[in-house]
This record gives sequence, structure tokens and C-alpha cells, in this order.
Amino acid sequence: MKSFYDKEDYKISDIQSLIDNEVEESIYLDFKASDALGKTDGKKKEISKDVASFANSDGGIIIYGIKEENHKANSFTYIDGNEFTKEWLERVINSSIQRRIDEIKIIPIRQN
Repeated sequence: MKSFYDKEDYKISDIQSLIDNEVEESIYLDFKASDALGKTDGKKKEISKDVASFANSDGGIIIYGIKEENHKANSFTYIDGNEFTKEWLERVINSSIQRRIDEIKIIPIRQN
């Protein structure tokens, strides 16, 4: 069985297991509630800052759409995939971070 960090693709059940097992955030894993995504300049700056901090270390996974409580995965906070698309997120990151990050993977996980 592959480690959560070694997967190439993720399913809703993989994310649900983080919640069920109350997995804690770490230097390689960060949870962001859906309201962390936004079209204001401040929200875009925060997204880029989060991604850049992982890129400047050993990498890791940021999961948007997970509420954390006491640094543990707690519940889903679903994201409107029509408003916040993979392409939108790529544009925000690529327009804000100098020296493009080639290894970035954005994997949308749909509710159904």
C-alpha cells in the first residue's frame, strides 16, 4: 500500500480517511478550509505564500476544503469547483511566485 504522500492520484475516500483518523498537520501536510480560497488580492497572496513555503522546504501537500481543529483534519468544507477551478489556482500561483514551481500538482477531488 502506497503512503498518502506517494500517491499519484487521490480519491475522496483518501481525504475522508484523514478526517476519520484525525490526521495531524505536519511540515509536509497542511489543511485549509474552503474560505482560504478567494478572489481578493489578500486571499491570492495567502495562497501563494502557502505554496511558496512548501516549495522552499522539502515540499508537501496542501489540501483545500478540509477544516482543521487543533491542527487535525476535522471535516470537509466543500469548494465550488466552478468558481475555483484547477486552472484558476494555477494562474494565481504562477502569477504570484517568482521562479515557477514545476513540480506542483493540483488534483481536484470532486464530491460525487
